[in-house]
Amino acid sequence: MKVCDPHFHLWNIRERPNPNLGEAVEQHLQRYVATDYLADMAQLPDPLELVSSVHVETVVGQMQGGAVVDTVEETRFVSAQVGATKHPAGIVSYVHLGQDTALAEKVLQQHAEAADGRLRGVRMILNHHPDNPDLTWPQVEHGDFLCNPLFKEGIALLGEHGLSFDLQCNPHQFMDAAATFGAAPETPVILNHLGSFHDGEDEAYEEMWRQGLRALAELPHVAVKLSMLFFCAQGYHEDEDKEEHVRRLVREVIDMFGADRCMFASNYPVDRIQGIDVATLYGRFVAWTLDWSQEEREALFHDTAARVYRMA
Repeated sequence: MKVCDPHFHLWNIRERPNPNLGEAVEQHLQRYVATDYLADMAQLPDPLELVSSVHVETVVGQMQGGAVVDTVEETRFVSAQVGATKHPAGIVSYVHLGQDTALAEKVLQQHAEAADGRLRGVRMILNHHPDNPDLTWPQVEHGDFLCNPLFKEGIALLGEHGLSFDLQCNPHQFMDAAATFGAAPETPVILNHLGSFHDGEDEAYEEMWRQGLRALAELPHVAVKLSMLFFCAQGYHEDEDKEEHVRRLVREVIDMFGADRCMFASNYPVDRIQGIDVATLYGRFVAWTLDWSQEEREALFHDTAARVYRMA
């Protein structure tokens, strides 16, 4: 069964410092290049076979006075890496969509040139929480981008250029997201990482997550990545009760959106840093979907991602 992995990362912070990647990368994995990724994905369990992938930016955020990361240089680096391996790969780059739209379009064009035909979309991480710093990603300046007129213009701009938007935000931001993206039906949206469901929250949080997902599921141009599942339950791959909790959340999301709008993703090497190898990760995906039809499984492992990111 074919696999299109719609979420992986490459970096070399020895040569291209990126403080937004955090201490885990600094301590455990300073260099992760295309050959490393392909070697890891060679561990896919039967009957899976990797045929294409989508790289997602690692800039995370940019804010005035903060650390500056050259976003176009990252795209150039990734394009050169995957080009050298001949592995079919798309690229999702970082563009600050809260800035002047003309400037955003200029940067978008620079990414397109650097990607050498591989540009598929943009991610600008929006995870921000007014009270919990653990739920605010590095250099995400505030939580109001989804209501910002310039950001909304930027989202429309992506649709005009045939590009998608990777949405990563917290559950309390879902309703604003549904309103913003409901007004931009020409821009495909891919919600990252099961909607950033956070481990250890209460039932009210889970219900907020669920209601927000239902609102997003009503938008036919929104899809979901089933990935970064350790964020839902740390150590789920080593604990049966935690695994069952994660499996239930995954199945609930698939029920909401349908297999044709859901996609499994490796989130490598971030999941690797958490001690989850590819064989274990995708072995869980295979086991959780044994009772699904062949068509649904092909959608989850390949077809949805290949269609949404135009990798077919």
